[in-house]
Amino acid sequence: MDRLELIREKVDQEINKLQKEETRKFAYIHTYGVAQAAALLATIRKADVELACIAAMLHDIALYTENCPHAVHAKRSSEYAEKLLNETKAFTEEEVQIIRNVIAVHSDKMSRHDGTISEILKDADVLQHYLYNVNIKLSEKDNYRLFYLLEALEKIQNQK
Repeated sequence: MDRLELIREKVDQEINKLQKEETRKFAYIHTYGVAQAAALLATIRKADVELACIAAMLHDIALYTENCPHAVHAKRSSEYAEKLLNETKAFTEEEVQIIRNVIAVHSDKMSRHDGTISEILKDADVLQHYLYNVNIKLSEKDNYRLFYLLEALEKIQNQK
């Protein structure tokens, strides 16, 4: 089994434990939506698609496993990810730290200089929120992020 599928299985096991069907549904939609957006953005930006997708699969895991407050979910998710990735023995220490750091900063949408994969995860997270329902108003920080993401995608489109 490849590493991304291994992580998907682990995340699916945690999401399936959620009691409320609506919560499970949103967890699946958001997690897999962010992972797909991360794959697209990593491909466009010529970054490590696998690591971007794995970080995306784990970026909100503490919300599902611990029901932790949103204000600390990035830190707690990064800790959970480190533990899970180490348990699989499928990742190098460097890869574990990259993924952990990417997850830890993903909620800081106003910062745009945290490294390629970090910025991919932030953009993918915002893009999924936006695409889930374009009629739902985004937060100010998410709107800020979305503006620059759409501007960058437009520039890519115009280069063709």
